[in-house]
Amino acid sequence: MIILEILAIFLGCFFLFNLILYFVEPSLIAITFSLVLRLFYKNPPMVDLEKHFSKHQLLKDNWRTIQEELIELLKNENDIPKFHEVDKIQKFIANKDQAAWRVFMFKAYGNWQEGNCNKAPKTTSLLKEIPGITTAMFSILGPQKHIPPHNGFYKGVYRYHLGLIIPKLGECYIINGGHRYDWKEGEDILFDDTYKHAVWNKTEETRVVLFCDIFRNDLPKIFQPINRWVYGLREKSQRLKNVLKNAEVQVDLKKEPHAPTATKA
Repeated sequence: MIILEILAIFLGCFFLFNLILYFVEPSLIAITFSLVLRLFYKNPPMVDLEKHFSKHQLLKDNWRTIQEELIELLKNENDIPKFHEVDKIQKFIANKDQAAWRVFMFKAYGNWQEGNCNKAPKTTSLLKEIPGITTAMFSILGPQKHIPPHNGFYKGVYRYHLGLIIPKLGECYIINGGHRYDWKEGEDILFDDTYKHAVWNKTEETRVVLFCDIFRNDLPKIFQPINRWVYGLREKSQRLKNVLKNAEVQVDLKKEPHAPTATKA
């Protein structure tokens, strides 16, 4: 009886706490929901692509097309914002050294960044064919960039990487939950970023992957609609609205050809 009373008090406090979060900062409910998922569902750090994201093949089959658009964008790499300029909270992991981590964002927290999408229409078209993608961007790591160990906080999504431009000389890899993965061009991986992970680009070259978050398809059925509802609450966050605004590349990355110079008669 005492145990039931304690449980009832705990559930009541949990509900009240989340109700307060809903009116103060709705996106924070994602943190408490993730804690619940951690209690009821376990998975390995690296997960099977075919089982959990079968649509990845569309991106993998077209990686050269995506790479071609990326190469055009990188001709004006310095006009692409750094991650901590897009999302201020990322400063703690993205700006620890002098090397740049830039992001060209297509979609953030369920919202398309149409200005950027228009600059890479083929990649955008491929992404829009795949339901369940919540965030998508080119993740661009400069030479000698290190992203220190950290944990993603939302367990309702898996993280996808497709190698697009990978350094040829030196080591460039991620360690997630104790498992190391070295990126390769045209190869992809799916993992749970709520495990502690860190990234190293120990080269003098730039590394770029297509970075996506996708809704998990392996949660217990009772959690599936809750997961999408909680994720939808993030759209109410002013911080996340600012992310979408800050992510827009403000210049036309496709240079117009110069008009021919008139010759004198």
